[in-house]
Amino acid sequence: MSLKDYVRLGLNHHLLFAAESATSQGHYDTLKTVVNDGRLEILDLWIADDEPWRSKEIELVANCGKEIYYNCGNRAGKPGLEPASFNPEKRQYTIDVYKDEIVRAKDCGAVKVITNSGPNNLENRAGAFDMLVDFYCQMCKFAPEMLIMIEPTDYDMSKRKLIGLSKEAVEICRRVKAKGCGNIASMVDMCHIPLMHETLEQAIKDTGEFLGHIHLGNCIKKDTSHKLYGDKHVALCMEGGEYGIDDLAELFRVGLETGYFNKHNRGSASIEMRTLPGDEPHRCLDLYYGYVVQAWDKCVKCVKGEKVIKVRKV
Repeated sequence: MSLKDYVRLGLNHHLLFAAESATSQGHYDTLKTVVNDGRLEILDLWIADDEPWRSKEIELVANCGKEIYYNCGNRAGKPGLEPASFNPEKRQYTIDVYKDEIVRAKDCGAVKVITNSGPNNLENRAGAFDMLVDFYCQMCKFAPEMLIMIEPTDYDMSKRKLIGLSKEAVEICRRVKAKGCGNIASMVDMCHIPLMHETLEQAIKDTGEFLGHIHLGNCIKKDTSHKLYGDKHVALCMEGGEYGIDDLAELFRVGLETGYFNKHNRGSASIEMRTLPGDEPHRCLDLYYGYVVQAWDKCVKCVKGEKVIKVRKV
């Protein structure tokens, strides 16, 4: 049971190279260093807004031979996106930004688009859900050739997004699909799961048939004074973090049990971890890939009954 037989492995480029991606030049230069990495079949990425970098990056990734999963979201120095806003101007701004980003996704040959639900709304969540369903119907119709994915995030601890439970994301998916838009899915993100007060097994099983992608990572939850507390996408096995090798092995085990990872339609999962403090991104990528291999090997031994995985409870 080799990893490649069951898993399409990817990398979230802009988080591993977060410091370099602060400039368009750095973003482009580091993209060039990972497009030829043979260990990766998928790149989670976004495309720079300004020229000439926008055109250069599109040309680079459109011809790299990897699956592209385009990440939409808030950008530094620009207003936050609010897909479920009741304010017509904020909502239209969000729709316009998303459509511009999706055009870039189309231009670089992306097959999946990663989105989030925007800020939580404690006063009228039901109404916000209605607005969000309408938003996702618009996005699905704008890009029918791509899978539009919702990334659930915490609702009360760090990012405080509208969709903070796996079951809520599935509810949105079902409602969007019922309106004739079948290219909708949800995600499981290891960084977010503890902050959402869920377990890995619960999140995967609750997402069920709508699981379109997984992010592999970690978070700091218990120490609220830690400078990396919350939704910071720290490295697996980091001191004070929620997850280690055994937890990633458990994710693989549940993924196999539910059929998400299988030999006929290999499930996708991307490494989404920032560099260790003071370390270098490429060395960290080697380290993180090693974690994935170790976890897969543990999972296989567990499946074959050779060893029990010890999973910490969230």
